[in-house]
Amino acid sequence: MKIGDSVYTPRFCTVRIAAVFATEAEARAVGFCEPTYYKRDHVILGKVLDLYCMEFAAVPKETNHV
Repeated sequence: MKIGDSVYTPRFCTVRIAAVFATEAEARAVGFCEPTYYKRDHVILGKVLDLYCMEFAAVPKETNHV
């Protein structure tokens, strides 16, 4: 996933990705903390900008290698 991609989330419907982070902790540190309940290969988090605006970030889900 990259900046500018649009994805459908259960909570916010179709959103556009404004940032991509390597870890969820990095995204949360800059304010992306609203869950979207996206259930694919990334975690999508929202950041409230004002009463009617949000932006969204993607974080790849960690894969466990055995």
